Amino acid sequence: MMSDAAEHSDSPAAKAAAVSRRRFLGWVGIGLAALAIPRPLWAVTDPQVSYSETIAVLKLLYSGEVESGLRYNAFEARALKDGHVNIAHMFAAIAASEAVHARHFSELLVRMGIEVEPPDAIAAQLDLSAGTTKENLRYATNVELAEIDTRYPQYLRRIKSEQHTSAVKHITYAWKAEQQHRQLIKDIQSGTGIFFGMLLERFRSTTTRYFVCQNCGSTLTALPSQRCPICAFPLSWYKEIPLPAA
Repeated sequence: MMSDAAEHSDSPAAKAAAVSRRRFLGWVGIGLAALAIPRPLWAVTDPQVSYSETIAVLKLLYSGEVESGLRYNAFEARALKDGHVNIAHMFAAIAASEAVHARHFSELLVRMGIEVEPPDAIAAQLDLSAGTTKENLRYATNVELAEIDTRYPQYLRRIKSEQHTSAVKHITYAWKAEQQHRQLIKDIQSGTGIFFGMLLERFRSTTTRYFVCQNCGSTLTALPSQRCPICAFPLSWYKEIPLPAA
């Protein structure tokens, strides 16, 4: 019986079975060892968990920039209707800048796996009726001041701990561009009162050119000497906004 068992154990089938068992146990060992090794960050990080605050802020900013762009377009149309072509031109430039910001915020969200509502869907939920040009200028002034002095600083503080470099960069770009918008409408803040008629006459008699950087939304009335003052991109990234057709 002993010799039969030994003979049986040396058979090709027995040897194959033993090899299979050893391979199986080897793979089990490798698997258990792998569980004990820390997995790389990309393998365990879910952006929607790691960047929850950043995503929330980007959502707010995206919808806000889309709404602002649509509203400035409505203000542009009303200014044209009222015969204020140069004021319409300024509104068109600011709307173009807001569109750059919205595009970047949308791209960041999509990269993190977040579905973004298209601008048309956002527009359908808004009342985009525009008041008089005087009212629209006052509204624009108040909105720009609120964004510069309150909203953007709050948003940057809120996402600081998550250290999403691209989000911080593009939010900072937008903030600096909004500061330029405030500079563009600086005179309007005091001009929407009893001197509004004088302001309109000055706008009518002055032709202004507007340039918007397609990377950061920088909005200027003259091209800088070398590079964009906000993002340092080449001047080729600036697009001149044409005067709206009356």
